[in-house]
Amino acid sequence: MTMQKLCDRLRKAYATNALRFYQAEIRFDHYRLRHGLKLAMLVLLAAMLSCVFAMPFLQRVTGGYFSKEESLATLKTLLGGTGTALIGAATIAFSLVVFAMQINVERMPHGLFKQLSSDRKLLGSFLGSFLTALVVAGTSLIPDGSWAIPAIVTAIWGIAAIGLLFLYAYRRALQLINPIEQLAIMSKVVRRDLRRWNRLADKAALLLEEAQQPSIVDDDTEIHFNAPKAHFYEVNAHWTKSAGQAIHYAISYAKRFAEQGDYEVTDHAFERIMLINATYCAAKNGTFVGTIPFFEMSGTTDGFINASLEQLRQTMQAALAKGDERLAEGTLRAMGGLYGVYLKIEYPGRDRSKYHALLASGYMGSAVESVIPHNMPDLMMEGIRLMGRASRLALDHTRPTEIVSVVQKIATLSYVGVLRANHQPVTLTAFEQLAEVTYDLLAKGKHDIRFPIRKLRSAVTDAAKLFLETPDTSPGSMHHNTLGPYFSSTSISSVRGRLTSLVNQLLKAPADNARAGEIIRNIETWADQLYEPQKELLLLAVQKRSSFTFDAVTWAVGISELLNALSNAPACSQYLKEKLRKHAIWLVSTLSWLPDDNDSVNFAEAYSLTENLFEAASDGYRRDCLEFYESCKALLIAWAKKGGRHETGWGILETSVEGLAALAIGEGTPEAATALKTRFRQMLVSEGAPPAEVRARAAAHLARSANQLRHLDALRSIDRTLAQQDHFAVRALLLEMADILAVEPPAHQRPNNGEPE
Repeated sequence: MTMQKLCDRLRKAYATNALRFYQAEIRFDHYRLRHGLKLAMLVLLAAMLSCVFAMPFLQRVTGGYFSKEESLATLKTLLGGTGTALIGAATIAFSLVVFAMQINVERMPHGLFKQLSSDRKLLGSFLGSFLTALVVAGTSLIPDGSWAIPAIVTAIWGIAAIGLLFLYAYRRALQLINPIEQLAIMSKVVRRDLRRWNRLADKAALLLEEAQQPSIVDDDTEIHFNAPKAHFYEVNAHWTKSAGQAIHYAISYAKRFAEQGDYEVTDHAFERIMLINATYCAAKNGTFVGTIPFFEMSGTTDGFINASLEQLRQTMQAALAKGDERLAEGTLRAMGGLYGVYLKIEYPGRDRSKYHALLASGYMGSAVESVIPHNMPDLMMEGIRLMGRASRLALDHTRPTEIVSVVQKIATLSYVGVLRANHQPVTLTAFEQLAEVTYDLLAKGKHDIRFPIRKLRSAVTDAAKLFLETPDTSPGSMHHNTLGPYFSSTSISSVRGRLTSLVNQLLKAPADNARAGEIIRNIETWADQLYEPQKELLLLAVQKRSSFTFDAVTWAVGISELLNALSNAPACSQYLKEKLRKHAIWLVSTLSWLPDDNDSVNFAEAYSLTENLFEAASDGYRRDCLEFYESCKALLIAWAKKGGRHETGWGILETSVEGLAALAIGEGTPEAATALKTRFRQMLVSEGAPPAEVRARAAAHLARSANQLRHLDALRSIDRTLAQQDHFAVRALLLEMADILAVEPPAHQRPNNGEPE
């Protein structure tokens, strides 16, 4: 073995042992944190038992030493002096500790200062050390030498206990002057008080024998209003006083430490606000009152919740006025956290409208909107992310209609990227959130989602149309990059990318999977009338010569393919199957609305429209969606006619013919080729057919193409498909199509030189 190999082995062994030691250290730390107190108590108990059992042995060792008066007197003097010194030390030490603590907390709110200055644990440790010192001093009163060893052991334990109490008092004082610990202590006390009131209210309701304890129930079960508990809270209106003060103190901490740049304390203060609100909602469970449309219900407004949201609103205004972006961001997160807390509130009756969560979402939306004049795009982006996260969270707790207002606000906030160029990332973030909400609505939405889907689609379309009015950049397309999170066909996080993964999972679901059937129904609802906004966006993109045209074309084709694939899922009913295939046809047919002028045709073909139509037709035939397949062939023939009118340089006419020939050969029947030739002849004699010179050029190209050898790794999908088919059949059909194109043009296309026919 060479020296190099030996060194390598030693280094490997060292690294292995170091990692094992590190893992053991981590496991020990975890164990110590979980069972440290138990371990310390066991060690202490073992030490005390050892001392008790060792006393006879110690007495035998000392013999009659303490039976002498001089030795006993010396021991008494020592014990008395030690006890006296410990009493003085305890008094002085705790005076210094309490004084230092009060100096550090003197600037906190008065109520919290009073609470922390009279901390029971700190005062208890002082009392314990003082009493222990008295016990040590009392050991000097032993009557004779037989008590010497127990007195010495007691004094030693007393000194050790006083030292530990001093250490505990020191650490407790450090905790009390730590603002994070102060907030934790305050929160703990307030939450304990709220739980106490909850227990009292439950007992009062039981005494009245009318209590109906609410609980988390299924969607079809009605929740009853706990009237006795609500009456108890109404009579004892002061039961939230301490909680309200705690919210005020937490806001005060957040503002004060934000001014000092200590945002860790600020974030912790907002967390405590959320915890207190969660405990409050749990204590008041069963007494919340929801809303009923067109009726005003008494008790709907909750003063504590309103106060919490209002104080956060004021904090947001103060942060924006000072330009404190970090404080404003923390405030927005706190609003989002309260939204999640209020979503868990259960209301009586079958109507599960989350009134207080909607109230919190309104505050959050207004807070994000208030950022616009202050030129803080990063803060707006974070606010929009929080709004999107809140919308997705709401789908787990309430009806989909509850998210409509938040989604519309997100779309409205995206307009800021149109007005300010430096706020374009805000629009990008908005479309990211709209894409995620769309996907979650399809995957999680229950019952009828037509209304939220319609509103969401309208919001997305309006925002996209408005952004398409802005100038597009080159080479990096602003339109493509900004709208891509929703409409992209190349990103796995876009709507199409995530739907592809979802459809693949649904195709594997068994026929009796009820949840799969619900998701398929949601997707069908979303696809219904989807062609209308798609057509508007496609035409606007072509009109503005935007590179978003590529996304619009591929999105229409890609979503149509997904709908066809989903129609073959085992869990898809026959009714949904027909509807999905119908929606796919309508969606891909939006490509027929493209303008027929030279510039528009040339621009659209630059994004491989012919190839996309061919791929859509091939996918439809492969999935046995024959009506969709025939529609795509008709679109391809219409595009050949529309593109063949102009000299675009893209060879639209001959490329379309090659694609149609590949489709006809792929069907494998002579009738398919015959039908293609018949339909193509009809197209050539129709009004607006390609002129003679374009047809002649296309025919010559087809004749050359028929004799070319194609490769399986060709760039175009049409060429790859033709390369996989029978070469003789391809050559024969292409030559026949070339002959059809090469004939004399119809009479209405021949020049008559001004002579009458």
